[in-house]
Amino acid sequence: MRSDISIALASALVDPRRLFEVVNQPLGFVGFDIPLDVVLASGRPFFHLPWVKRRATPEADRWLESAFPGWARSILQDWLDGAFDRFPQVIFSRGDDAAQRLYYYICELQRRGIAAGPTPLIFDVARIQRPSSMKHTTGAIRHLLDALAIDEDMLAAGIAAANEHRFLLAQLDAARSGAGHLYENVARAALFSPLWPLLQQLGLPPAIAGRRLLLAGSVPPDDSMHRAVEAIGWNIVGEFHQLALVRHGPAVITGSEGPVIAVAQHCHGAAGVSRDFSDRAAALVQTAVQKRVEAVVLWLTDEDEVLAWHVARQRAALAAAGIPVLVLTRRRWDGSDGAVDRICEFLQEEVR
Repeated sequence: MRSDISIALASALVDPRRLFEVVNQPLGFVGFDIPLDVVLASGRPFFHLPWVKRRATPEADRWLESAFPGWARSILQDWLDGAFDRFPQVIFSRGDDAAQRLYYYICELQRRGIAAGPTPLIFDVARIQRPSSMKHTTGAIRHLLDALAIDEDMLAAGIAAANEHRFLLAQLDAARSGAGHLYENVARAALFSPLWPLLQQLGLPPAIAGRRLLLAGSVPPDDSMHRAVEAIGWNIVGEFHQLALVRHGPAVITGSEGPVIAVAQHCHGAAGVSRDFSDRAAALVQTAVQKRVEAVVLWLTDEDEVLAWHVARQRAALAAAGIPVLVLTRRRWDGSDGAVDRICEFLQEEVR
């Protein structure tokens, strides 16, 4: 990638907090399925609350049980330390187990006077494929719009802007041929920085030789896995997790029922998020075939209990398709349990 995008990525990833400390009225969010259309419609700079991979979290550890992943501990520690006090509001997704539980804990800590900080909001998305679930999600969108003072005209403009971003990211993902860590950096940096102007001007990174690997399961905290496999002649050419480049899905089509219903339908039918009801086994195989991979790594953190229910069918579907897979379950979020070494061993010794 050109030097300008590399500089922007480094700036966003080295210290994301520096970016929101210099803007007014930033909008925070936690969870990778918060609708892009809504945050863009707000007209405010928006940021996923950042995490630090390995750090002490003594205050957060007083309140969070072991079932909370490291990123949640890091966010709560910063919240209690006042790092997010510039945010008037932070949206938490109920579509992610850890995000929604963190929301309730912060609400209770604020009620008891232990925590201060932004006003927490919940995006109470529901995804069961039935009318009552769709109605619930529509109500959740309207509640979020009211809380953020967004009207339907603003939402329509947000949809148009979000669709442009979806198109750019889908193009980038479809054409990817360079080092996988660069694409991971784009997806992660987009949480913390407005990369869209640069993406419009983005020259494709130089293609690299390497055997093709798909990374699936939980969202890793950084690009350590990508860089490790590149060092042994492999390349992650796609991700099948919530922070994939195409995580915002296809374009939102606004029909006669208006922008609110359009966004609600999009959220209700989203695939690839933590609590969707799609056939994850079939979708994983389809992605692996589309990406022409030689192997799949299915890496799941100990706290990702929802995703674990799909592992048996995913493993069987990949075996039926003749695609080698390494399944790593109940792993530490920060990778300190030797997962990267095991992945490299698998690729070097077990995939022929």
